[in-house]
Amino acid sequence: MEVLSQAINKIIDESALNENGVAVEINRQLLIVLDEMMDRGEDIDAAMVSSLDGIAWAEKLSKGFDQHRFAAMSGAMLALSDNLVKEANKGQINNVIIESENGHIFLLHAGQDLILTAFTRSKDNLGMSLAHAKIATQTISALLNKN
Repeated sequence: MEVLSQAINKIIDESALNENGVAVEINRQLLIVLDEMMDRGEDIDAAMVSSLDGIAWAEKLSKGFDQHRFAAMSGAMLALSDNLVKEANKGQINNVIIESENGHIFLLHAGQDLILTAFTRSKDNLGMSLAHAKIATQTISALLNKN
C-alpha cells in the first residue's frame, strides 16, 4: 500500500504543475458535457474528467474535493481494474462501480486516454445514473476524436 500511496502523491504533485495543460476550448466543452450529464442524471452530484495518468481536465466537484487527488486515484483505480480484468481473461472493462453507504462512484473510460469519474447521492437510481454517465463518455470520446 505504501508504494501505491507514494505513486498517488507523485501524480498529485505532477498534476498540480500541469493544471493549465488542457486547452481552454476543450475544457469548456468538457464542462458542458459534465453539466448536461448532471442535469439529466439528477442523482449525480459531482463529476470529473481526467487522464489515465492522473491529470484533471475538467471538474464539477463539491467544495473540499481535491481534483488532483481524485484524478490520481481514479487513474490508479481504473488501471488496476483494467489489469485485474485482463489477468482474469474477462475481456475489456466496461466500468468500475464503487458502492458505499452514501452513494456510488463510477469510473468509466471516456475514449482511449480519459476517465469519467461520477459521484452519486445515496438512494440513487443506479441504472439511470450509470446510463447518463455512459452517454457522457460517448460524447467525450466523440468530442476528442473531432479535435
